Amino acid sequence: MKREDRGGGMNRRGLLLGSLGLLGTGGLLAACSSPRHTGTLLSAFEDARGDQYVGGVDLRANRVFGTPVPARAHGCAVDPIDPQRVLFFARRPGTVAFELRRDSLAVRTVFETPAGRHLAGHGQFSRDGSLLFTPEHDYENGRGVISVRDTRTFEVVGEIDTHGIDPHECAWLPDGRSLLVANGGIMTHPRSFRRKLNIPNMDPSLCVLDVGSGTLLEQWRLPDHLLSIRHLAVAANGVAAVGLQYEGAPEDAPGIAAIYRPGAGLKLLAAPASERNKFRGYVASIALSERRNLLAAACPYGGGTACWSLADDRYRGFVTAAETYGLSRLADGTIVASQRDGSAYALDQTASRSHFLNLDGSMRLHWDDHWVAVS
Repeated sequence: MKREDRGGGMNRRGLLLGSLGLLGTGGLLAACSSPRHTGTLLSAFEDARGDQYVGGVDLRANRVFGTPVPARAHGCAVDPIDPQRVLFFARRPGTVAFELRRDSLAVRTVFETPAGRHLAGHGQFSRDGSLLFTPEHDYENGRGVISVRDTRTFEVVGEIDTHGIDPHECAWLPDGRSLLVANGGIMTHPRSFRRKLNIPNMDPSLCVLDVGSGTLLEQWRLPDHLLSIRHLAVAANGVAAVGLQYEGAPEDAPGIAAIYRPGAGLKLLAAPASERNKFRGYVASIALSERRNLLAAACPYGGGTACWSLADDRYRGFVTAAETYGLSRLADGTIVASQRDGSAYALDQTASRSHFLNLDGSMRLHWDDHWVAVS
């Protein structure tokens, strides 16, 4: 694949790619013709050589697209004013962010974190697109911060304390002023790369922050301090699905997902003991669909997706599908999932079965952990 650098940035020629042929995984995943889905799913991915890309898949054309980048990206954020502009954030302990133009597939590096800090792979635009909020780990001082940047220059114009350490994902509550922040509670340092340094006394929490004043409005913890709080998906009424990762023995994990209700706090979602063994104590991403009354948690080590009712927190079952990582909700309410081998599937209305998405081509790729759906 030819790569081109134009000027001083990382503005590279985009590549239109096909996905890996779909592979059957057994269990409840059905290899059948899929209904027609529309929209675009944005994600980072790597090819068979290990080269890194930012891009996604156009569901109308059933085509994967992407542009090479020099470091692995994780999650992304779409500019609400210019949806052709997408920012991708480096995976922990990375320090750079990339801007992808969906219309031209041009990419450039837009900022690097200050010394002593690294990104967590996530970020959010303000509603008017003028500001960017990125969770960052201030590892020299052992604290979590939300950096606030001007999206024209990417200069830091403010900072909000997350009242914890290891902030991972953040998400807006419906008022557009309150930011929900998942403090993972785990101390790391780039000198030890991703090694976890404080498991016996880790302190995860879910916080609500007023971004105008920096005020801590709410802070919630789960009874088991080994449940690291990491991933978020928010409904229109402010209810949020929360994805967890257990830092003890997987078989001892009391759960992998929780639900936040404004003013009512954080509740661990229950599942039968026999089902919890399937989860392996780890969620890579989480999604919810009000239209389908569904909350879904991707369990890549357990080999599938765990599902609950959004209305009454009832456990609805487990869809078996190897190495499921990314989850996102399409405009029609369908929740779709990515598998590490490059394939993808959608959960059906009952959340007990699923169907493959038919992606054309033969390019071998590996999806990263998150999908973001856009129209």
